[in-house]
Amino acid sequence: MKTYAKVLAVSLLVTATGLLTTLGAARADGFDALRTDERLHNGLLVITIGRHIETTCPTIERRGFAANAFLLGLATHAMSLGYSRAEVTAYVEDEAEQDRYAELARRYFAERGVTGEDDVDGACRVGRDEIAAGSPIGRLLRGG
Repeated sequence: MKTYAKVLAVSLLVTATGLLTTLGAARADGFDALRTDERLHNGLLVITIGRHIETTCPTIERRGFAANAFLLGLATHAMSLGYSRAEVTAYVEDEAEQDRYAELARRYFAERGVTGEDDVDGACRVGRDEIAAGSPIGRLLRGG
């Protein structure tokens, strides 16, 4: 009888480990809750747009403390959805997700008359407009 109990216990352990591994792999492949969360989506788009303005426009820079606090808030929110820090990092660093946000940022800039990724005047104009408006993007930047 003891052997049966050991076999059953080992079987349950193997099954549980397999389920947890499968859940982790499924989450890594499909970050649906992260991808569809409005706060996270908008926040990552704000960061993507702000970063482009910062790297393109020589007269505008990132507000380090504000940007870091904003990013920490997003990470904390993502973890509150049940994701680990490693999973959140994997999502943010995922090449397909970065490409998706870059495309959304390109559309944002195009809608504001920016002619391309190397349009310095356009990026500076948009950055100044966002700062003046006090928008989420503008609050992460300074200069003009």
